[in-house]
This record gives sequence, C-alpha cells and structure tokens, in this order.
Amino acid sequence: MKKILSLFFIAGILLVQPVFSAEVKKGGIQHIDLTFEQAYELMLENNNKLKAYNELIKQMKFEKRSALGQFSPKVVLNATYIHFDDNLTLTSQGSMKTPFSPTPISFGAQTLIQDKNVFTAGGAVVWNIFTGGKLLSNHAAARAKLEASNEKYREVQDELTLELVKRYYGLRMARDVVEVRKQVADGIGQHLKDAKLLEKEGIISKSERLHAEVAYADAMRDYKASLRDANVIEEGLKTLIKAQDANLKDVCIQPNSLLFVYDDSTIDIVAMKENVKANNPQLKQLRAKKKALNAKYHAKMANYSPTLSLFAYDVAAASHLSEAFPRAAIGGTANWLLFDGFSRYNDVKAANSERKMVDFEISDAEYNLESLVVKQYQELMKYKEQYDSSSKSIENAQEALRTSSLAFKEGFGTSLQVTDAQMMLSKVKIERLNSIYNYDVTLADLLKTNGDTKAILNYVSNSKTEKF
Repeated sequence: MKKILSLFFIAGILLVQPVFSAEVKKGGIQHIDLTFEQAYELMLENNNKLKAYNELIKQMKFEKRSALGQFSPKVVLNATYIHFDDNLTLTSQGSMKTPFSPTPISFGAQTLIQDKNVFTAGGAVVWNIFTGGKLLSNHAAARAKLEASNEKYREVQDELTLELVKRYYGLRMARDVVEVRKQVADGIGQHLKDAKLLEKEGIISKSERLHAEVAYADAMRDYKASLRDANVIEEGLKTLIKAQDANLKDVCIQPNSLLFVYDDSTIDIVAMKENVKANNPQLKQLRAKKKALNAKYHAKMANYSPTLSLFAYDVAAASHLSEAFPRAAIGGTANWLLFDGFSRYNDVKAANSERKMVDFEISDAEYNLESLVVKQYQELMKYKEQYDSSSKSIENAQEALRTSSLAFKEGFGTSLQVTDAQMMLSKVKIERLNSIYNYDVTLADLLKTNGDTKAILNYVSNSKTEKF
C-alpha cells in the first residue's frame, strides 16, 4: 500500500483504480478523498500502539512455549577441570624380620590413585517426572496470559476504532459546518446587497443597511473560525492514522463517508445485552487473569508434594582420571520438603485471596457492562430522536427565512428579521449535524462495549443518510 501511495504522490496523477481520489484545488493544495474504511486500514497498519501490543502477544507465545519445554528432559554438556593439592595415593604397609633386628621392620609402598590434575568432558540428562502438578500449572498460567494479551490487543484496537470514529466523523462534521457557515455568509452577503439597493431607493433606512453589514461581518467571522476548527480536527485525524507514513501529511483530507443514522430495528439491543458478557474484551481479560491465578494457586499447592527426577551421565573424555572412578551412571532423586517455617502455607493463602479478589472484579464488571449497554442504547435513541425532529425544524427555519426575506424586499420586514432567520436556519442545521455525529460516536461506543467495534464498518458501508 505504501509503495502505491508513494508512486501516486510522486507522479501526481490518478491511477486507474487509485487508493485515494485526489484533486488539486486553488492554492496548489492537494485534496484527498478518504473513506472511513481507508482511514481504518491506515490506522491498523501504522499505529505504534497496536504494533507494541502485537509484540506483547509474541512475547506471551514464546513464554507459553517455554513453559511447555519444561516437560522435556534436560540435556547438558559439561567440562570440568579440578586441581587437587596433591596426588591421591594409597599406602600399603608391610613388615619383615632380619637377623639384625629383634623387632620387625615396617615399610610402606605408595600407589597413585588419582592425579592431582583432572579434566573431564561429557554429558548428562535430567528429567523431572513428577513435580506435584507445578509444570502443568505453569503451562496453564502461560496459556492464560497469552489469552489475556490477545484480548488486550483487541481492547486497544476497539479503543482506537472509537477514537477514529470521533476524529474522522468529527472532521466530516467540521467540513459540513464550514459549508453551513459559508451558506450563511453567502446568504447574508446577498441580503447586504439587497439592503444597499433598498437604501439607495429609499425603501429602508441607513440603520437597516448597517445592521446587515454587522451581520455579514459576524457571519464571515464564524465562517473563518469554522475553517480553523476543521484544520485542528484534521491534524488530530492525521496523527491517529500516522499520515506521514502514508504520504498524507501535507494534503487536505476530505472525509467522503457520510454521517449516518439507522432506524431502531437495525440495532439489536437484546442480542447485545446477551452477548456483552461473552464478548467484552476487558471482561475476557479478567477471566483470563482468573485462569492464570488459579494456575498460580495450584503451583503453590504443588510445593507440598515431593519431586521425582531421573538422571543419567556419561564421561566421554577424561585426562588423568583414575580408572577407579565410574565413567557413567543412571539413577533417580526424590525430594520432599517437610517444614519451611509455614512459608508454603502463607503462599497458598495469599494466592487464594488473590484469585477470590478477581472473582469480585468479574462479578462487578458483568453487572456494570449490562447496565452500560442499556445506558448507551438509550443515549443512541436520544440522538436518533433529535435527528428525526431536526428535519421539521429545518423546514420551518427555511420557510421563516423565505418569508422574512420576501417581506424585507417588499418593505414590510426588517433586516434583523432576515438575519435572525438566517442564523436560526444555520443553528438547526448544525444541531442536526451534532445529533448525527453524537449518534455515530455513541454507536461506536456501544459496539466497543459489546466487543464488536469492527462492526462499525458494516454500518458505514451500508449508510445512506443524506447530507445536511
């Protein structure tokens, strides 16, 4: 993807099927049409936080393999050099009688048993055949930690997706607000032209024209402020998708996925309430943590059991090693700790309390999540109702503007009535945009709680909500 984008920007032409639709507008600034799906893919590809947690998953996989390796025999190669203070010898005692001695004469003969310098090289195999279940517990703990890391990755991905919805559709709304503000400025600008003409003809007073000029200046100020607001939001979106990595840093992004609203039947709140306990990644992390703590508890209990091991060794090469020493051996060992000052007892108690604590956390999370789903759904319906009612409000505001403008041109209305109607129309349009934006963010948040934030892509792709 990066290679295609780089070629696209270097060449400055449109490909037959480009990743982005590009256009150079006034001022030489390149404008890029970016869909939500494209922004989503860029975020997944470039976000360093996701990359970091992907490395965590790799780490947990290796730790799981390490725990599994503890079941295998251990093969060790070794080399040893020993320097004794002196040679090891055996003295043989003897005696003899001579004609010249009334008592036997003692004498000793020394036999070299071991040279004082010894070098050996060989190998050994050690296999722990019984540990009281400690190895099984360690492997179960590693498996649970891997499960937790996968759910943590999914949680982070859900959080970033929600943030993308906020920033992408925040920019979409900001661009729409700019358009609304421009319409207001253009409308009041036309009203100012009419006011100047009517003043010249003596139909309205100077104060009416001055009011129109003040209103136009206010409208232009609001329009320019909306442009600055959109630029700030755009930078936030670029930061999230790491626009510099996609050669989008110095372009103007135009989000062309529409703000959307669906009817009540599209959101299956009953299914969400049923599935949230099974799908929520934070809750699944707690359950994985409980598995790991259960394994930890059983590992502590295993310390009460004896341990059994088999071993074998062979000296493959030796220098100055006495033939009296064995070159190979097999055997077994058993260890059983009988008393340790109640250390194991307290370790078991601590591990048991730790896993009980997680039980309370899980129970509390399950209750809160179900309540949160209901709360978020109610908020979603609130914004849906606001959106539904906004259509009638816009119709009324448009009619008020039409009648006030007509009355002003005929000398029966005031400039204040026209500008107030124009501002009221912009107000209800922006409120409509706010209700749609809040609906989209709340929907994404609801999906995040349900552990299915990626489903927002389906809603986006099937959206048909008209522009303001």
